[in-house]
Order: sequence, then structure tokens, then C-alpha cells
Amino acid sequence: MSAQDSERESIVWKVTFEGNENYRDMVLREIIATESPNFLQKTFRRTGNFVLNEMDVRRDRIRIMRYYERRGYPNVEVDFEILDRRKEWQKEVVFRISEGEPVRIRSSEIEIDADPEIVDEIRSSREFERAAERHEFQVGSRYQTLRRADVEGRFLNLLEELGFAWPEVEVLAEVDSVSNRADITIKARPNTRTYFSEVKIEGDISVPERILIRETEIREGERYSRSKLQEAQRQVFNHHLFRFATITVPEQPQDSTLNVLLRVRENPKRSVQAMIGFGREELLRGQVSWQNRNISGTGHRYGVNARASFIEQRLSTDYLLPYVFNTRSSFVTTVFGMHKLEPSFELFQAGFNNSLIYQLDRTKTASASYEFSINEELSRNTDAALPDTVINYNVSSLSLSGYYSQGLTREPRGWVIQPFVEISGTFGESTFSFQKVLLDVRRFTNITNSLTFAKRINTGAIFYEQNKQLPSNIRLFTGGTNSVRGWNRQELGPSRASFDDDGNFDTYVPVGGRALFTFNIELRQQLRGIIPNLGLAAFLDGGQVWDNINSLEERPIQFGAGGGIRYQSPIGPVRVDVGYKLNPTDEDLNIFEGQDFGSAWSRIGIHFSIGQAF
Repeated sequence: MSAQDSERESIVWKVTFEGNENYRDMVLREIIATESPNFLQKTFRRTGNFVLNEMDVRRDRIRIMRYYERRGYPNVEVDFEILDRRKEWQKEVVFRISEGEPVRIRSSEIEIDADPEIVDEIRSSREFERAAERHEFQVGSRYQTLRRADVEGRFLNLLEELGFAWPEVEVLAEVDSVSNRADITIKARPNTRTYFSEVKIEGDISVPERILIRETEIREGERYSRSKLQEAQRQVFNHHLFRFATITVPEQPQDSTLNVLLRVRENPKRSVQAMIGFGREELLRGQVSWQNRNISGTGHRYGVNARASFIEQRLSTDYLLPYVFNTRSSFVTTVFGMHKLEPSFELFQAGFNNSLIYQLDRTKTASASYEFSINEELSRNTDAALPDTVINYNVSSLSLSGYYSQGLTREPRGWVIQPFVEISGTFGESTFSFQKVLLDVRRFTNITNSLTFAKRINTGAIFYEQNKQLPSNIRLFTGGTNSVRGWNRQELGPSRASFDDDGNFDTYVPVGGRALFTFNIELRQQLRGIIPNLGLAAFLDGGQVWDNINSLEERPIQFGAGGGIRYQSPIGPVRVDVGYKLNPTDEDLNIFEGQDFGSAWSRIGIHFSIGQAF
């Protein structure tokens, strides 16, 4: 051992647990203060924050004991030992746990103190059956004192949901310390059934009170429920006019009527918003919008929006009616003009769109829209000897779409499902009659607190029976920053050769198709413990475009793999990905009639954007 090693501060090199049969090491590490550096921190010698503090270790011993005791292990014993590792300054902290016999629930009863007819009504409700089946103090379960508040809260919520605004619930426990058994009694007193009376409003508002009360959907004389109050607050907060909304129950006599207090604060009536961004495909993009959130004191919104990039320029104006049938329904009418420049075509478009949007609940939204547009489309570089082909056509489409998101947080969690159906030509105003069906399914799984496994499948088909070929703007394309990486925008799939003015080969231009399938698999690792806000990703993408659903065997699925860096900025994750084509075609590598016109970069796609790929 060197003198330098003997003078170094002791570092916690490893923390281990022994005897913990019911709680994994990962769980126990979260409740103690003593921690050890990870592999990268050890490699780069960033261990200054892991100095051994024996007083902290002693406190951790008590923390572990309290953790077990509150979870039904009153006889738990915990000891610790500090061991030397390969070098004297490297220490291993070992916690030895003897869990002991847990306290089991021998009996569990629910007593309701109310008139017999009220008791029968509560016990026969589906809410009561669900609470009785799922509460944490079931016979045979461990008696965990920390679950007392959960059980009381569950039955309080149940009674409030059934119309009792002033319920009382108490959990009584008799513990036999000799046999380690507990007898549980849940006492519930619903008290008076309650009905909504008056909604009082606090705050300066620019719309009539009746409009604001209408948004709550609370009716005088309606039976009280906890979820009704929560939904009322959510609906007011979701209204574009209000930036702050709370609904509370003020102090009042606890009788059969209930007054509620609604506090609100409005957004500015008029606002201008400007945004700017950068990306590998659009390069520079920007957006400017102006909104009037309260037209003539009705709560309707009118807006003008201008958006531009090197791919698309769009100017639109829209009018929003935030209430149609109820607070969950809204109607938007939009008039727009657009210019789009894609790899295979250029489009000039003008039209209008009417959309009815309905929010079924917090996780599900559906919409129905009708759009009519006049289009002029120019194909690009098809033949040097001829001018670009120009197609003029109208599109008249009825669209149905849905959105389901399992998670309610900013970061996606669980399932996200987005179906879309478009029917064009139904009313005879459309040049082309077709049906388009698309489906986007995503799944996000948290493997650890910092590692996410993200998957997506995107597929679609166009059903079209006329002899004329569909315009490029209607056809399906894939490839690019947010689909199959390794390929540039829209460049995966069938293509045609284009030539310069002298008739020499220039490049391949994608032509799209009427059937599409893509998938994405991505591992996202946050590096919070090393570099804040930085993350890494590894991905495998794949997909293909076919001329129609009957030609799926003609083109195999093509794959792109790679990795990237993510930086969590205030405006979203800044993303740089490098994708590599695993099975490119000659068209992908710019090989024409056996001659290679490409380069080493033809197999590689570099993608830069703000926001996740999906």
C-alpha cells in the first residue's frame, strides 16, 4: 500500500444488502443516504461526492428499520459492516437484514354508520364493491401502518363519489404481538347527502358569468360528486381564455347543499407569439401567430398564423368555437394557403377546413373534419427535354381521426394510438376518389428511472381504383428525421431517375406509393448522474413504401441503425442522430446502370432536430 493511498479519504465503493428477501437492493438504495459511484464515475475518478460518513451509515440503518416496520415487519433487525476492498480507501458498506415474521391481517370488516336504506345503497354500488375488493387491508395481507391513510382516503373518495360531501372514515386495528396477527375494522360515516347549490366566481373576467359557469357543467340541484368537481376545474382550465383555474369548497354549514368557489385568471385578450427553430430537413423554420381570445365577449377565439421553412410556407386564419354540445366539444374553421417543396414535387394549395373536436376523457380525443382544397402540383426533374408536368386538381375529403395517450405526463408513457381515415370524393367535388387509412401505434416502457424503451409502428394504405395516377401530395412517402433514419426526407421506397439539361443522370427522385409500413425501436438513456440534461440513444428503424397493397412482395423491408445524442433544453430535446443504411438499393446509393454516382456518405444520414423522433 502506498503512502498516498493511506492518506486518501475513504470512498464508498460499493453498497450491498444481505437477508432482504422481500425488498430488492434497488428499492432499499432509494431510501438510504449512503451511495456508491457508478461505473463511469469510477472510471473517470469522479468520486468526490461519495466520501464515507459513518454517521450517515448509522442513520441508514435506522431508515431501513423504519422502512420495514411501517410495512408490517415489527421484529426486523438491521446491522451493518464496513469492509476494505482492493485498496484501503475503497470501502464496501454491507447492511445485514433479518426481516422477521410480518404481522398478517386475520380479519377485516367494513362498518357503515347510516340509515339502513343508505347502507344498502352504498353496499350495492359498484364503487363500494371495487373499494372492498381492492383496499390494502385484505385478510391475509401484511398490516402496513403506512397504508392506513391510503385505505381511509379510498373510502372517503368512494363516499364523496356517491354524493356525500362530508364523510368520515377511520381505520381501527387490534394487533396481537404474540401471534403477529391484526384485526381490522374500517368505520365509515357518510353523513348528509349533498347537492350543488351555487357557483361563486372570484377574479376579473371579460365574459358573462353564465359562460364560465357553463364551462364547469355544474347544475344547481345536481348531486355532488368528487369527480364532478375535479372535471369542472379541468374543463375551465382547458379553456383557451383562462391561464389559472381552481374550484374549492369554502367553509360553510355541512348540510345537504354545497356552494363551490371558482377562482380564475384570464390570459391576455390579444397576444403575438413568435418561434424559430432549426432542423436537418427544414433547415431554418419560423412561426408567427396573432390571437384574439375573446371575440365580442363570447369566449370565441380568432387567430392568424404564418409558418415558413425551406420546405413549407403556410398562411392561415382560424375561428374557434370552444363550446358546441358541451365543454368537451369544440369547432374550428380554417382558411389557408400553402406552398410546399418536396424532393419529388412542388405544390401550391389553397382551401378551407372545418373540424369538430370531441374530448371523450383525459386520455382520448376524436375529431371529424371536412376539407376542400384547390391544388396545383408540379413534378420535379422528370425529363430534361420536357417542362415539368403540371397537375391541377381539387380535393374534397371527410376525415375521422382519434388520439389515445395512456400517460398524462409531459414525457410519453405507456401506449399512444392514433388512427386516421380519409374519404375523398364522397360529394363529387373531388378530382380523385380514394380512401386513405393510417395507423400510428407507440409504446413507451421505463426500464429504469433513466432508461426508456420506445417503440413505434406506422402503417397505412390508399384504396384507389381509377386509371389516372394519384398526385404525389396524396401518395405515401417515408424516410427522414422522424421516420426511418439513414434516409433523407421521403427518400425510402420506389424512385425514378432524373437528368440534367444535357441528358446526363443527376439523381433519383422518390415517387411514393399507396401502401406504407415503418417501425422504430429506440433505447433512450439519460445521463443525469454524469452530465445533467444529456442523454444517449440507440435505434433500429425499418420500413418500405409499395405501389399498392398487392405488390408487397416486390420490395423488402429496408433497415437503418444508429445512435444519437439528446440534450434537454428549455424548448425540448435537441437531437442529433446518425443513421446507417443496412440494406440499401442501387437507388439509395445513387448507382445508375451500374455506374456509381454516389459517395461514402450515401449510406449515412445525419439528422438534427428539436424534439424526439417519436
